[in-house]
Amino acid sequence: MQDFITIDAGFIPIETLKDLHWTVYSIDKKTVTFVKLPKALSNYSIDRIPFVYMSIFNEAIYVVQMDLKSYIALGNELEIDTKPPKCLFFSNAARCASTLFGSMLHHTNHSFCIGEHPALINLTIGICENFWSDKDINEIISATIKTIRKGFPSDQLFIFKTTSGEVILVPYLAQIFPEMKQIFMFRRGGLESIERMLSCDASYPILAQLNKTSEKLASIFGFYVIYKGQVPSTLKPKNMREVAMLFYATPYYTYKRNQRLFDFPIVWHHELIATPEKILKPIFEKLNIPDSCIPDALARMQTDSQDNTFLSQKSMKHLTASKIMTGEKEVLKFYANELQMELDVLRLEN
Repeated sequence: MQDFITIDAGFIPIETLKDLHWTVYSIDKKTVTFVKLPKALSNYSIDRIPFVYMSIFNEAIYVVQMDLKSYIALGNELEIDTKPPKCLFFSNAARCASTLFGSMLHHTNHSFCIGEHPALINLTIGICENFWSDKDINEIISATIKTIRKGFPSDQLFIFKTTSGEVILVPYLAQIFPEMKQIFMFRRGGLESIERMLSCDASYPILAQLNKTSEKLASIFGFYVIYKGQVPSTLKPKNMREVAMLFYATPYYTYKRNQRLFDFPIVWHHELIATPEKILKPIFEKLNIPDSCIPDALARMQTDSQDNTFLSQKSMKHLTASKIMTGEKEVLKFYANELQMELDVLRLEN
């Protein structure tokens, strides 16, 4: 609610939030915020809106706040008389072409992919911050999934494409929605690309400095809490490279610990780029996306899937990462060992 400048306009019936123009925006310890959009969520597919959290914030018309108990009750009502769509939860690491892959999975009348819904990011932060009891977590996740996918056709596939933190939700989803498919994507040798991405945001050097003196102060950065909340306490990043390593390796670490819950082999960045049809064909088959959609999926490789965003190829091309020195390699190898990352995945120069 604090993200918006609002004027109190009174109350609305909770039934109003079932309208397809309303979507959940954020979830806190005790309250949930919904926003009304000018269009139904089905108009915000990943092929046109890579990061839907930005559009949901920028285009919000009305804001409503409710308590958690009412939110859970609303979620319980949403699919009583309707059959939900089949779903795929697509978790990943940053800078692995996950937006491209998400757009390759999106096909009108067959599948719909939403990119980085803010409520899923909020859920992840809340779990890592221990906001709720285990019972509450399950009920909140159930309500959130049902709220995001409400109104979508049951004969199509709904794909939740996440940021790099939401892989922590997979064990909960496997319990609550066992029919939901799980897939994970990662990039070998992706540390440099992560560091370049972080260098374009002034908050990350501040985070690295804060963490030297106080992890409590560093925890004001919600995105940092997501990663620290998933890894061994032995890891205490002291500089930008170590922060980048934490961001890079944590999703892989969480994936490795829950690998048995995934329905597909890991999708590797380099394999998708080198042999896209070979990678897509068995995935499409298992997801019941027709082979006739593959040419359209391949055509998505001809454009920048993150064009006109802060992570576009044009925006990133001028950013560089400093050379890794010998002493730093040992620290990064320590991180890799703690986070169950094989050295051939980390791919440090000798």
